[in-house]
Amino acid sequence: MVRVLEQSYRFGEFTLDASEHNLRRKGREVFLRPKAFETLWYLVERHGHLVEKNELMDHVWADTSVTETVLTHCITEVRQALEDDTRNPRYLKTIPRVGYKFIGEVEGISPATQGREPPKSLTTRAAIVVLPFVNLSSDPENEYLCDGLSEELINGLTKVRNLRVVAHSSAFSFKGRDTDVREIGHRLNVGSVLEGSVRKAGNRLRISAQLINATDGYHVWSEQFDRQMDDVFAIQDDISLVILDKLKVELLSEERIALVKHPTDNLDAYHLYLKGRSFWHRRYEGFMQKALECLQQAVEKDPLYALAHAGLADAYSAWGIWGLAAPREVFSKATAAAEKALEIDSTLAEGYASRALISMFYDWDWAAAESGLSRAIELNPGCALVHLFFGHYLSLVGQFDEAIAAMKQAQDLDPLSPVIGANVGWTLYLARDCEAAIEELHKVLELDPHFGIAHFYLGFIYARMERYKEAIAAFQKAVEATGGMPWAAGSVGYAHALSGKQDRAVTVLRELERQAKQRYVPSSALLLIYLGMGEDEKVFECIRRGYEERDAMLPWLKVMPEFDRLQPDSRFQDLQRSMGRE
Repeated sequence: MVRVLEQSYRFGEFTLDASEHNLRRKGREVFLRPKAFETLWYLVERHGHLVEKNELMDHVWADTSVTETVLTHCITEVRQALEDDTRNPRYLKTIPRVGYKFIGEVEGISPATQGREPPKSLTTRAAIVVLPFVNLSSDPENEYLCDGLSEELINGLTKVRNLRVVAHSSAFSFKGRDTDVREIGHRLNVGSVLEGSVRKAGNRLRISAQLINATDGYHVWSEQFDRQMDDVFAIQDDISLVILDKLKVELLSEERIALVKHPTDNLDAYHLYLKGRSFWHRRYEGFMQKALECLQQAVEKDPLYALAHAGLADAYSAWGIWGLAAPREVFSKATAAAEKALEIDSTLAEGYASRALISMFYDWDWAAAESGLSRAIELNPGCALVHLFFGHYLSLVGQFDEAIAAMKQAQDLDPLSPVIGANVGWTLYLARDCEAAIEELHKVLELDPHFGIAHFYLGFIYARMERYKEAIAAFQKAVEATGGMPWAAGSVGYAHALSGKQDRAVTVLRELERQAKQRYVPSSALLLIYLGMGEDEKVFECIRRGYEERDAMLPWLKVMPEFDRLQPDSRFQDLQRSMGRE
């Protein structure tokens, strides 16, 4: 709910600006998502007074039903923005089981005083992209060492709260391209670019790094490191700390610890993890097999490599989520890997996110999913994938405004990621905004015309708009790009059925039934065809089988527009109740 205040406020080093709707610390803008900003705003306006949880939720989420965990997530985000300690708070005090009180000294700012604040254009939060380091060695296998150096710099810097770090997929989209740093800065909305090169000879490394101002293209800092291979992690620390010093970003003590924390000392395991993640980013069946192989080898090389266990969990989950393998088979392995990751490192954000993904698409435990994702964001608010997963959760529970905000936050951290861009489009579609969804998906396809998931999502939108020829074409492109993903194939039959071509729909159905005798085909792939044909009894038969399989598409049925007409059916309502949803 948007409220109009008569003035803005100052407390400590912070200014809460009502007219600009932003929070600033020492002149620099501090990012807060809209609901987190509204939460802080309401508490500051009532500083010195207890605000009960119900009152706060009624005002901030006036038109939406949310759980206390969503509020807790916003409070956590506010505390992070204010760098406030829960044990010794300066600003925000929790009254257990009751509510919250803003305890900092607050000064109202008149319009005249407020006008003396630095203009918004000069108070942009520090932002950087770490480009893939260039391999200057003769051995092409050293490419993964270069990628790994960049990846670990990204991972370390994301843990710094007052720094926006562009995520892996957007940063790596410039790999091998001779793009002017000023263009990179403009496209990614960053002020600084880090680039470098690696030359390896035997066990010796020569790493060059330079920090460049993306506005004018001038070098801010450059240095060359000549070290032994075993010192690669120390070099990462040196580069990270120099960057933060040059960008004038202050580190909290716990952030410094996180920055220099190394995931493994085993370089072979480290390289295998990087290879596995690079394959996992592509999502499709052939690459997913390679991702599993690399990540399994990584944990064999170093059984205490928590990040590799989390990566392995995500790889297994992806097989189940996209209907490429029987859910009961792969999700059990995913669960074991995620729990192992957290057993090794209870502060690993990726581990909580991996476990939450399983809670959503296999366990159907919504409270556990929300709790895990909130914890992951608290531990690493700069991780784009965590925000992506949280956006999925919010969509699945029907909180579409919040889901879009979470997806946009992921996109802010990873602007050129086709995976994130496609899921922004999907979320907009679930919110019934077809035109905005199409626009977003077309942007993805401009970057990668062969990205199958974007075509898959577009097919549903076109079918919803009764543009059946375009829907069939989009679904067919999805089949080709994903190597025959069953859901994409089933969707071709779905669109044929909607367009009145029942014979073609039946042909697709029979082919999937034939494939099901040789490999796993999710019941939901057949369900889509029966839905298009209007055979509701067959639809519910597929739903029953899918429930027994733990089909990962079933959680989407409650929020997909395609199933709106089935919502009143008692069998559909029984399904939702059996999945822990009303």
